[in-house]
Amino acid sequence: MVETFGAQYVSLHVRVSNNAALRLYRDTLGFKNEKVEAKYYADGEDAYSMKLDLGSVREQVLDEQDAELDEGEPVGELGKLEDGAADKKAAVVKEGKKRKVRVGRGLGVGDLVEKNESQKA
Repeated sequence: MVETFGAQYVSLHVRVSNNAALRLYRDTLGFKNEKVEAKYYADGEDAYSMKLDLGSVREQVLDEQDAELDEGEPVGELGKLEDGAADKKAAVVKEGKKRKVRVGRGLGVGDLVEKNESQKA
């Protein structure tokens, strides 16, 4: 749901009398009871409205996607250092906070560039 639809949460309804489903969703999968919906079903039975927050799953998916991105060659101060200058490289890294950013094709820029190039022709 996170990867395909960018979902923030998943919600569902369960009959109050359905103990097996309640154990599965609440105890095993971690859903929380949001509220009771009175007479939700056609036969008049109440239902639990349940919700599972996907925030932690979302962060994990984004971290995995970031790990797959090719960051290329070092630039700036790190790019100027020679291969044998590990101590200088460590000093440069300590100066500023490292932060991963998405660039290039990871943001769909390649499609825009190709489209612009095709318009010139």
